[in-house]
Amino acid sequence: MKRLLSFVLCSVTFCGSLWAQDMTPVQILTVSEMPQAEKFLPDPPSQTDPLFFNDMVQYQKGKQLRDTPRGAQAVEDASTKVAHYLKRFGEVMGREMTPEEYPCLASYVLSVYTAARQSISSTKTYYSRMRPYQFFREPSSTPEKEEVNDFTSYPSGHTVRAWAVALALVSIDPEHQNEILKTGYEIGQSRVIVGFHYQSDVDAARLAGSAAFARLSTEPVFQDLFQKAKAEFDAKK
Repeated sequence: MKRLLSFVLCSVTFCGSLWAQDMTPVQILTVSEMPQAEKFLPDPPSQTDPLFFNDMVQYQKGKQLRDTPRGAQAVEDASTKVAHYLKRFGEVMGREMTPEEYPCLASYVLSVYTAARQSISSTKTYYSRMRPYQFFREPSSTPEKEEVNDFTSYPSGHTVRAWAVALALVSIDPEHQNEILKTGYEIGQSRVIVGFHYQSDVDAARLAGSAAFARLSTEPVFQDLFQKAKAEFDAKK
């Protein structure tokens, strides 16, 4: 017990000092070592593909939710800050989680979602897909984030982050696995609701996020981050 307590205190102090210095993600793997999603994902549907019809239908369904509480939540989900992820998932994990209170968990989340996002950087450029607000020539719910020449719709970066984080948090708190996964799923759907991504962008991103997490979980650096985050989380029960 004393050894466990010592490990927890050491881990929290270490992570806390990092956070106080404006923490940067721990590099688990280089970008070239991560799965490259363009090598295994299907191509996004073309405008003549029947699957694109579903993208259009889901876009219209999302528009109908924009002036509702779900639409407001979708706008909030545009944030990629660690604090937002801890708060959003903490709500279904029964915790008020902040980077200050959970520095090791914050480092774990930040490192996982940074690596997951990097795994699709080349994919977004490779496909250069037009975003829904560009194709439909209609404003999104987050107009301040719109760019005329930002052809990086496929796959969704927000979704790959959210899904990888959901998988990472299930490992921390399996008791709330269903609620965590539902939240991760909803954050992805938020991108459809605000009009920044097609449904096919989001669906592909979940596959990419799963692949990224599976690869990361094999690494000793990842395991170290996980053990510190898990010890911190369990110590606060």
